Amino acid sequence: MRVIICDDEKSTCARLEQMLKEISLEKSMELEIDVFFEGTALTRYLEREAAADILFLDIQFPGEGINGVEVGKYIRETLNNPHMFLVYISSREEYAMELFQNQPFDFLVKPVSKERLARVMEKIFAAAGRSRRTFKYKRQGQICQIRYEDILYFQSEGRKISIVTDSGTESFYGKLSEVEKECPGSMFLRIHKSFLVNMQHTREITYEWMKMGNGDVLDISRANRAAVRRKIMESMTDEIRNGG
Repeated sequence: MRVIICDDEKSTCARLEQMLKEISLEKSMELEIDVFFEGTALTRYLEREAAADILFLDIQFPGEGINGVEVGKYIRETLNNPHMFLVYISSREEYAMELFQNQPFDFLVKPVSKERLARVMEKIFAAAGRSRRTFKYKRQGQICQIRYEDILYFQSEGRKISIVTDSGTESFYGKLSEVEKECPGSMFLRIHKSFLVNMQHTREITYEWMKMGNGDVLDISRANRAAVRRKIMESMTDEIRNGG
């Protein structure tokens, strides 16, 4: 897998690169690592080169260049890449809701420990394996399947379940609660009795709705709002809860 580290602190980049090399040897993970020290150079690189699989990205950079939030937005919206594993690294922890718009996979608080970094890498490799799995359903007597990563969201209307993707919609009969059990919990989030969304395809979120990658705006039900917000905050504060 291709990994990019982007942080203006050269010592942080060097330490992360060394730890990643050690982890790759210990865990038999094949990694190709590149390093950048500011966001503008990184976006120019990503514009002309193949996308990385994993990006460790600082939030704040000195000077007038773009910051880590803007880099994440560029990757998700301009490059239209929902698949890159984006891991923010920072000494500050108050960015949770703003960073969520860029669908980060995790958040690491500086100084980053090797143990914590290893856990994140294991989660990434596990999630990469899940993303290659498919959701199976029966339609007109035939077994069909679709990759989880291609699904924007499921919508329930009575007993009819619609699978919404960038290329269209497929339907089958079933219960959304059963679909939810089948889907990877790290990717999918129930926001309404009628909607189960793929968080990797979320483009914008407020307290009342989510905007998906295809432009669809989905209501977050009153009953689910607290749980949705809690899920977002938990994903951003996992580093603190696990003691770094």
